[in-house]
Amino acid sequence: MRTFARCFVALALAAIPLSGMAQNYTYTSVTRVVRLRILPGKTDEFYKSFAWAPKIWEAEKAAGIILGYEIFHSVNYEGTDKYDIVYVIQYKNMAALDTNQDLARPVVAKVYGTPEKQAEVNRMREDSTEMVSSELVRGIQLTPLK
Repeated sequence: MRTFARCFVALALAAIPLSGMAQNYTYTSVTRVVRLRILPGKTDEFYKSFAWAPKIWEAEKAAGIILGYEIFHSVNYEGTDKYDIVYVIQYKNMAALDTNQDLARPVVAKVYGTPEKQAEVNRMREDSTEMVSSELVRGIQLTPLK
């Protein structure tokens, strides 16, 4: 009986650290965060091309491809990675991100109307900005501790 009690106590003590290591969160949505720098003298050109982005994102949102988006303008930033514009696009999960391009292609084509218009806007955007950074972040829902 003592051997059984010792084994039981040893197993119980060994399980305590394992319970503390359990994941206490679940993943929720996925967000793409993109920071852009407007090139000197190209502000008007940038905004003319970037005005298409909300049209596209609204169409993607209506099609259920994305959950939402937001656009921000930097007010004050100090450092070498200065950026002017930040936009974030929220997806339901990582799986939605995997199928995004295939689903979005016809939606985007419809918004632009013609391949020539899409190429023109893309060229203006490329000539007026540079990408500072792009990252994916995953939302998490914390599980309350018991």
